[in-house]
Amino acid sequence: MQEPLVSIIIPVFNKAAYIRETLDSALAQSYPNIELVLVNDGSIDGSLAILEEYKARFPDKIVLVDQVNGGVSKATNIGIQASKGDYIQFLDADDLLSPDKIENQLRLLEGKSPFVIASCEWVNFRDDTQNFSRVPYGVFGDFETGLDWLLHSWNKQEMMQPGAWLTHRKVIEKVGDWDESLVINQDGEFFCRVLLKCQNILFENKALVYYRIPGENNVSQQKSYKAFKSLLFSFLCYEREIFLIEDSKRVRMALKRVYMKFIYDIYPLYPDLIKNANDLIGNLGVDEKTFIGGPKFQQISKVLGFENALRLKRLLQ
Repeated sequence: MQEPLVSIIIPVFNKAAYIRETLDSALAQSYPNIELVLVNDGSIDGSLAILEEYKARFPDKIVLVDQVNGGVSKATNIGIQASKGDYIQFLDADDLLSPDKIENQLRLLEGKSPFVIASCEWVNFRDDTQNFSRVPYGVFGDFETGLDWLLHSWNKQEMMQPGAWLTHRKVIEKVGDWDESLVINQDGEFFCRVLLKCQNILFENKALVYYRIPGENNVSQQKSYKAFKSLLFSFLCYEREIFLIEDSKRVRMALKRVYMKFIYDIYPLYPDLIKNANDLIGNLGVDEKTFIGGPKFQQISKVLGFENALRLKRLLQ
């Protein structure tokens, strides 16, 4: 019986400085039955020439698509369409996989339903994978359902780097495309839909994804009005999708924390978006006191209230 094919989908936009290292980490996988689906998203920095070089060197392993710039979600959707794998591995063009990542996760999924998804730990690095830093997240573990994983993530303000998942094609076909209207949190919105279709979440404790810490330009772009407006819309998508599965107090409490964290991150910028988020909190109808942020901020919030704690935090910055 032939081993399942895994498609590693890599959208590329102006990543000439990093893409060789990323491609080498994908090609170095100990699991042999892989294809790399590379989607050049209108790069103007020489990335395409590097992709063409790798395509010439590994013609049986690499599918190359060149498109006019359309954004990461469109490039990812094109990659999914061009792929043939039974399983899909997403990989950002500047991140890396440990050599055993795919093999270990496939072993974990062997004999399981297509609607079981595998995760692993992701770690931060800048230039040297030997010098990485871990994050102490509770999402690095097994979960009975994708819904349970999402509620934990939202309540604790934890995230999963998209490369950490290994997902069966049947799940992705069921949830549909990445949302091309979003400019931030595209992966969070997409995997919200994926996880709500999943049964167990199985954590592989040896594999790693190396997440390259973003540069200052990336961070500044993520704090624009357009980005925050898109982020709030992605959270509205969370609410819409999860209510199709369960509308309960625990779900509404978790969503309240999502919107509160949005206000915490945006304050005092963009008052209209803060008002929108507060209105969404009000619509949830959760009367219980809810606290977010670090231990000190939570203590201050218990005494002064959330909004006054934000004002004090701003004054002390």
